[in-house]
Amino acid sequence: MDVASPQMSFPTGFCCNCGAPDCVAEVQDTRVTRYFGIGGTETTFHLPVPICARCRRSTRRRPRGFFGGLLVLALCVAAAFLLLVMAGELLSYPEWLQSRLFVVSVVIAVVGFGLLWRLRWPKAPQTSFYQPVRIKVANVAVADVASGAGRVVYMKLAFTNPDYLNVFRDANRDAIQAGSIAAVKA
Repeated sequence: MDVASPQMSFPTGFCCNCGAPDCVAEVQDTRVTRYFGIGGTETTFHLPVPICARCRRSTRRRPRGFFGGLLVLALCVAAAFLLLVMAGELLSYPEWLQSRLFVVSVVIAVVGFGLLWRLRWPKAPQTSFYQPVRIKVANVAVADVASGAGRVVYMKLAFTNPDYLNVFRDANRDAIQAGSIAAVKA
C-alpha cells in the first residue's frame, strides 16, 4: 500500500541511536504488520532518520516481537533435544539424565537463547541494536481502494534515544498538538 506520511521532521543534529554528531539522514524502512485472523497486512513507511556510520546497520534490523522470540526459543529446544538424542547413541548417559533428557534440553536451550539475546544488546553509546525509531501505531485512511493509496491519520513513534525524543518533540510540536503524531520512549 502506498501511504502518504504525516508532516514531520527528523532533526539531523545528531544520531538518533547513539547521539554522535557526524550523521546523515538515511531512509529507514519501518514496517507495521496487522493481523486479521490468520492473514495479515504489512505497510512500510520510509522514515528519513539521522544516523551515523557506526549505527547504520541498526536501521535494517526490525525488533523481534514476542512470537519471533518464542519461535527462536522453540528451535533452540528442538536443536538441543536432537543433539542430546544423537549424542546418546554414541555415549551412554546416566539413568537420571536419560529420564530427564527433555528437561536438560530445555535448560540448555534457555542458556543458549540467553547467550543469543545477550549478543543482540547495543554496544555503548548505542541505545538499540535494532531500529532506533519504531512505529507503535499507524492509523491509515484509504483514499483510493483501486490504487491502494492512502494517508496516515495518526502515527505514534517510539524512540530508543531519550535525547533524540526530546529534540523530535520540539521540532514537531505543532503536529503533536494537532494530534496527527505522537512521540514516546521505546
